[in-house]
Amino acid sequence: MNIANNAVKRLAAAGLSALLAIAGAATAQAGDLTQVPAVGAPKDFALPSRETVRLPNGLTISFVPFGSVPKVTLSAVVRTGNIDDGAQPGLVDITTSLMAEGAGTRAGPELDRYVAGMGGSLGVGATANQLSVALDVLSERATDAIGVIADVLRRPQLPAGELERLRGDLARQVALSRAEAQSQSDEAFAKLLWGDHPYGSTLPSDADIAGYRLEDIRRFVDTQLGAARTHIYVAGRYDRTQVEAALRAAFGDWTAGPAPTPIPVPKLQPARVKLVDRKDAPQSTISLGLPVITPTDPDWVALQLTNSLLGGAFFSRITLNIRESKGYAYSPGSGVTAYLGAAQWAEEADVTREDTAAALKEIYGEIERLAATPPPQDELVRNQNLLVGRLALSLSSRQGLLGRLAFLDLHGLPDSWLAGYVSAVRAVTPQSMVAIVQEHLDPRRMTLVVVGDMAKVRSSIRALPQVKALPEA
Repeated sequence: MNIANNAVKRLAAAGLSALLAIAGAATAQAGDLTQVPAVGAPKDFALPSRETVRLPNGLTISFVPFGSVPKVTLSAVVRTGNIDDGAQPGLVDITTSLMAEGAGTRAGPELDRYVAGMGGSLGVGATANQLSVALDVLSERATDAIGVIADVLRRPQLPAGELERLRGDLARQVALSRAEAQSQSDEAFAKLLWGDHPYGSTLPSDADIAGYRLEDIRRFVDTQLGAARTHIYVAGRYDRTQVEAALRAAFGDWTAGPAPTPIPVPKLQPARVKLVDRKDAPQSTISLGLPVITPTDPDWVALQLTNSLLGGAFFSRITLNIRESKGYAYSPGSGVTAYLGAAQWAEEADVTREDTAAALKEIYGEIERLAATPPPQDELVRNQNLLVGRLALSLSSRQGLLGRLAFLDLHGLPDSWLAGYVSAVRAVTPQSMVAIVQEHLDPRRMTLVVVGDMAKVRSSIRALPQVKALPEA
């Protein structure tokens, strides 16, 4: 892609500058190559100004001029997803798969060829809170792409002949996932954290998959998709007048449909431990975490930074401890997952069976250490630089930028939140990270799931002081 070529050129230029700087430093400092160049002071991100219009039927459109490459990304985001599965977990997933199998007058293969001829590809998918239809095409084909997105959302063919194949594909994917220890752990962990709330359901059952009918899918499309729930984002190089006219023509007469489904507040579940037996497993899979604050909370950015320092980076404390120092695990890691109105923090790791309890002891220990002692300034700065760098990378593409904007709109955050993100990261202090752990990451409130050979690891896990008090699920 042209973007990739430009990135390579920029990296090459940056590399040349770095080499010249090193050469100059070597001359001045007798060849000392051990000094890492200091990172310059980061600046707040200058968010491209977006213009947003709202059609009479409730459909929202945001226009964002971006870059110099003659391409444009169009993404239609609908406020529906697994939250609207109802009594059929996974219904939105089979629905989006079938929506991509033909739309308007074009059957699946013809639709694929038509989109490929635009220099792009069609993406249709869903998460817990959002269904999206996206196309990245040459700028000159922007209006054609709008027609495709309108067909997929408003006139999907939903071919009955493809449903059985897609149902079989989904059943095999779920069976493969359920055979993996990590999926077993994730499924149990979500259920313990969120109970019967839709956020607690991760995989449909075999009975769920067998029960999907074409009528169910058609009903979902007819009742859950509509203009009032839809926000279309346009980013790249394009003729604004032409694109807006095409969007108004394609979506102006679309039925408004329902307002977004009100999200029930998840009931707070008590911390518990679930030990899942996987006989003769050579390693144990750990999921440890709890519900946390959402992106609308003032502590959200500080929580992200604290997560990075604890387990969210390759050089994080937990990773360096149980991977590099102790050799208990290969790829541990933590993360914060945000839903609408809820979020969770979790540390996950596959550890050697014999060291299961020892690894858990170290994970708990690192959390408790940060709760008691502020981190050194250089460690804080290293993680601040990482978060700022990740933001810069995510905003360097049209798709990444639109993903960030959709995140803001889902959570009701203003554009200024993203524009001030760098300053917010830099404002976090060592002392505030201690407060974050104490208030939001208390190990005593954490739920634990371990999948492994319980005949070998159960007693040592239950003997840990942080686990002793937890009731077993």
